[in-house]
Amino acid sequence: MRIGIDFDNTIASYDTLFHEVALRENLISRRWSGCGKTELRNYLRTQPDGEKTWMMLQGLVYGKYMHGAELLSGFANFILSCKARNYKVFIVSHKTEYGHYDLEKISLRNEALKWMKDKRFFDPEYFGINKRNVFFADTRVEKVEKISNLKCNWFIDDLHKVFEEPLFPLETKKILFGSYESSLCSETIVLNSWEKISKNILGPITDKDVITWANGMVGEPLHHIEKIAGRGNSKVYKIMTTSNESYALKQYPDQASDKRSRLKIEFTALNLLSQNNITNVPKSVNKSEELDIGLYEWIKGEKVSKPSLDDLAQAIDFIQQLSTLSKNIDRNQIDIASEACLSVSELVEQIENRLLKLKQESKSFQKLSIFIEQTFEPLWIEVKDESISLWPLESRDNSLPQEKQTLSPSDFGFHNSLKRNNGSLTFLDFDYFGWDDPVKLTADFIWHPAMDLNNDLKKRWREAMIELFNNDNCFEDRLNVAMPLYGLRWTLIILNEFLPGFADRRKEAGDSKSYNIKKVRQIQLEKAYGYCEKVKTMVSQTAFV
Repeated sequence: MRIGIDFDNTIASYDTLFHEVALRENLISRRWSGCGKTELRNYLRTQPDGEKTWMMLQGLVYGKYMHGAELLSGFANFILSCKARNYKVFIVSHKTEYGHYDLEKISLRNEALKWMKDKRFFDPEYFGINKRNVFFADTRVEKVEKISNLKCNWFIDDLHKVFEEPLFPLETKKILFGSYESSLCSETIVLNSWEKISKNILGPITDKDVITWANGMVGEPLHHIEKIAGRGNSKVYKIMTTSNESYALKQYPDQASDKRSRLKIEFTALNLLSQNNITNVPKSVNKSEELDIGLYEWIKGEKVSKPSLDDLAQAIDFIQQLSTLSKNIDRNQIDIASEACLSVSELVEQIENRLLKLKQESKSFQKLSIFIEQTFEPLWIEVKDESISLWPLESRDNSLPQEKQTLSPSDFGFHNSLKRNNGSLTFLDFDYFGWDDPVKLTADFIWHPAMDLNNDLKKRWREAMIELFNNDNCFEDRLNVAMPLYGLRWTLIILNEFLPGFADRRKEAGDSKSYNIKKVRQIQLEKAYGYCEKVKTMVSQTAFV
């Protein structure tokens, strides 16, 4: 197999860099609110001498500041998997020698090669790409001629105009890296991530791929690998070394669909907890941000299927430790939790955004449409305005004061824990970790569909959280008002299986052999009806009526 790849915006990402250099060169002010390279280009072109300014900025980014470019997510995994299969990789770039209006005359090609060297493209122990397999062309015609001479089976580029060149080789399959272009011919495959490209060209991830990625992270050879089913959106593997050391290797979701650096969030969280003597979490061992994989202590334990009073006591104690830590660290060490709800307006907005997405999909699912129109929306109308009016003023529109926020795993519960032989629990999955309203933590623990709490455990948990956060004089009032809202929020989360791409990620992360999407959607819809009934009962027993 011979695979050709474009360079700029296909391998190297410049979105952040364009913004940084434009600021440095005073081409935009810090108040400019645009996002991404395209918006920046369009803005600059509206200014006096805009086209010249844009071309000058390109020259700076691709030349003097090239070292600040980032490797696109998923590319490193793809190249290492190609290497494991002995496939030949060529880089063919339409890149002139010098940038427009560059008075320093910095070679764009040399800077690109330096960047590749720094990223270990030519290191035989890493990507192992032959430097002689990197080509630069002055024109698109010259680029297409090189692709033809190399006899590439595939070529990947972010510009559709390359594929529209009359002499583009017919035998070379085309992948456009990016979004759909209506003018493209049917032979062009459009994919927006390297993970999708890898799956299209190389097929599903194999054990050999994972071992190839993990080599160098452990420090000794691997001899066994086992995929662990049922880990949500991430892929988790148990890997063992020749000396019988076991580790958990976690591959995080494609950043094309989830822009958060979940690896960085989780690794930072676990290090913070370990440094502060919170030990009932896995130890972080190593990570590769280029490969988006983390290596962690392997926890030998069983799932908590029927939580006991002792299990609940351990969960409460863990939140107590987080609460104490929250008061004793520099807040800037940790960001806001994923999908934090620091005000009722944020919570309502999240619910309505989820509802809008599901309504768009309901056009293709009659049963979902009936549920939304006849059950969910009437209940949402009943609950929303009353909840807002009853919500304490301090966090109705503004964020909850920082001193009342707490560090939260943001997906906390027995579903993310393992019980060791001695009965102690280890809590897992901190890739959503951050600052949040403790009311959200409390409500989510009760509402999460993977939890199996009886009424006594729910009551004890609620009472324990009210006691723990009693320094917040609005906590209990906020919790009472928030419970129906979080019930409706979870009703919509349960229906994520109807969203495009979500089912595929679940299937790939878990046990694909047992995953039946039609059956799962029907089960989730039945659960959603059940959640709405619980919310109705809750509302009827409170001050809502």
